[in-house]
Amino acid sequence: MEGRVPLESISGSGKLSALKSGRVLSRRQYLCKRAFDLGFSITVLVSFAPFGLLIAILIKLASEGSIFYSQARVTQGGILFTLYKFRTMRANADQPPGTMSTKENDPRIYPFGRFLRRYHLDEFPQLWNVIKGDMSIVGPRAEYIKTLEIAKKHYPEFEYRELVPAGITGWAQIKQGHVDQIEEYRIKLEHDLYYILNYSFWMDLQVVFLTILTLLRVRRQRA
Repeated sequence: MEGRVPLESISGSGKLSALKSGRVLSRRQYLCKRAFDLGFSITVLVSFAPFGLLIAILIKLASEGSIFYSQARVTQGGILFTLYKFRTMRANADQPPGTMSTKENDPRIYPFGRFLRRYHLDEFPQLWNVIKGDMSIVGPRAEYIKTLEIAKKHYPEFEYRELVPAGITGWAQIKQGHVDQIEEYRIKLEHDLYYILNYSFWMDLQVVFLTILTLLRVRRQRA
């Protein structure tokens, strides 16, 4: 149970009061998190702009359709925003956009798109979302709207994930990875609640470090 807050433990402790108050981050913590988000995103975008341009060119060569793919997602406060990614699926494979989650070995994904997903390169444009303030570098995953609706019906505590900005990476993503079964969303939620209730700037740095290690591990396994 390390790194998780069991749902059954919430109602019988002070955790519920903290979550219901909606004040899980102090102003100082929020400003520190925002400063890190801006500094990290701008640095990476500027440093890897030529690499991003190369990806855009290869997408146009590999598959018909637009370079970017936009999806309606949910962030802090239940606010809808438009999330941007490099397109990894064939044109018009997801209609209406942002309502159909992908699965492992999804046939809608074209070959180069599969490569982008494997190394999470498709998420590079989300740094623009971070700069805009839609997201944070670290936080609960910004879920598909339909997936979120289903999860909330089974686990009403899912709404507490919206007390902090959605993230490109996060504690739950590192600890659990991709999930697509409703039973797995309970564990995902417990990881996210642990992050929210134990947030610190150093925890964000830890998640970023573990994310980099995970990507390097995937690269070595695929080599």
